[in-house]
Amino acid sequence: MRKKIERFLYARGFHVPEVRKMALHQVYFLCGALPAVAFGRGGVDLVTGVLLGTLNFLALGKLIQELVYLQKSAVIVQIFSFYGRLLLTALAFYVLIVHMGSSGVWLLLGFSTVLINILLWGMSQFLGKTSKEA
Repeated sequence: MRKKIERFLYARGFHVPEVRKMALHQVYFLCGALPAVAFGRGGVDLVTGVLLGTLNFLALGKLIQELVYLQKSAVIVQIFSFYGRLLLTALAFYVLIVHMGSSGVWLLLGFSTVLINILLWGMSQFLGKTSKEA
């Protein structure tokens, strides 16, 4: 399953191994959250939050990869796409909470898997350093 997801991510433009690894972990969070749907409305809200977080994380990962690693031009277009996605996410949260009656707490708990993914990656980078500085 990991190889299929990695091939899918690579085909979608995730060519930098570290970025692809983080994107893979976020997809794992999404797959791991799917059984929560069986627990009713709260579970559906949790999975919806994870889905929104995963979509944003994948888009942001691709954007950062292009800006930092691949150094493509058209930064203005990428910045507008970032803010456009931010606006769409806020609109999705608004519609889900106000009009659909979703729980904001469960949505944010699901969305916070992005932060957990980033923190775990940072801790692995910090703990993975074996060289000592003088």
